[in-house]
Amino acid sequence: MWELLQRNQGLRGMVEISPADLSALLGPLFSKLIILDLRRQDEVNDYPYIIPGALLTTKVDVPVLITWLPLRSWVVLYATDDVPRSYSRLHLLRNDLSFYVLSAGLRAWWRAGFAMETVSLYAGLRARD
Repeated sequence: MWELLQRNQGLRGMVEISPADLSALLGPLFSKLIILDLRRQDEVNDYPYIIPGALLTTKVDVPVLITWLPLRSWVVLYATDDVPRSYSRLHLLRNDLSFYVLSAGLRAWWRAGFAMETVSLYAGLRARD
């Protein structure tokens, strides 16, 4: 499995992880694994599903969130397809975290047939209105 992890050229310093590898890690590393859904609100509206346990970040300042994450966590980032370049420097905010990018994003997770949850008022993080 580890040989499948490779550096993502678009997001320098982050490692790609396949949907199959992430699925395998959900059990044993669940307490150390933080999955961030980086899709825009319109993308979430178009496809209102999320990887189980992921945090929906549509109304959250992601760089600030990164500063609050527990020490030595594994952080997996994903979007619909590829993670936007605007998140390419998140790994520089904390050197005690391991950052990964879900290869080919949520579409690849869905195509692989892995479990998904419906986005609801209680899924992920929400800002106070």
